[in-house]
Amino acid sequence: MLRTIKNIVLDVIFPPICLTCKKNLNKSDKYKIICQQCLSSVILYDSLFCPVCLRRTPEKNECHPKAHYSLAPACHYDNEIIKKLIWQFKYEYWMSAAEPLSELLSNYLKNLNTTLKDFSIIYVPLHKKREFQRGFNQCAVLANYISKELRMEIIKNNLIRIKNTETQADLKDYKSREDNIKNSFSINNSELLKGKNILLIDDVYTSGATLNEAARVLKAGGVKKILALVVAKAR
Repeated sequence: MLRTIKNIVLDVIFPPICLTCKKNLNKSDKYKIICQQCLSSVILYDSLFCPVCLRRTPEKNECHPKAHYSLAPACHYDNEIIKKLIWQFKYEYWMSAAEPLSELLSNYLKNLNTTLKDFSIIYVPLHKKREFQRGFNQCAVLANYISKELRMEIIKNNLIRIKNTETQADLKDYKSREDNIKNSFSINNSELLKGKNILLIDDVYTSGATLNEAARVLKAGGVKKILALVVAKAR
C-alpha cells in the first residue's frame, strides 16, 4: 500500500516520459517506458529468414536446407527505438522494457504465416555465474511473456550452458565468436526433446554464432524443427 502511494506521488512530481520521444506518458500508454505511438512505429518483418545468407524464406528453407534452424526476427536492430529498449533491458536491467519488446515478438509471430501449434519454447541459457551477476536471464523473461501470450509450453533447464564464455558483443569477428561459444551448451535429457518442434528464443541476432551452436546441440539431441525467435537481427 505504502509503495503504491509512493509510486503515485512520484508519478505526479516526476511524470514518466517516453524513452524515445521524451513526451510524458499518459494513462492510455500500456507501458511505463515507451509511448504506444513510438512502439507502433517500429516496422515488423512478415517472414522468416535463412540464417546462412539472410534471405527471406518460406517456412521451408530452400536456399540452405542443411541449416539447423530458420531465423525469425521481429524487426531490424538499426531502429533506434529497438536499440534503446534492448540496451535498457539487457545492460541497464530495466524490466519494464521486457513488455514492449515481448509485444513486438508476439505481434510478429501472430502476423507470420507459420503455424506454431506443435511447438514448445526453449530460451538461450546463460551460465549460472553470469545469470547470478545479472540477476536474471533476459531470454527467459521474454520466453515467459511469449509462453503466456501464445499459451506455449516452456521446456526449462534442459538446454544448459556449461561454459562461462566471454561476452559475444566484446568479440568483433565471427571466427572469434564461433570459437568462444563452441561446446558451450549441453542437454540434460534428450528424451524430452526427440521429435519436438522448438521455438528457440534469444534477444538479438548479430553474427549468429550463439544461435548456430545452440541449434546444433538441440538438433543433435533429436529436435525435429527449430525456429529461432529474436527481437531484432543486426545484419
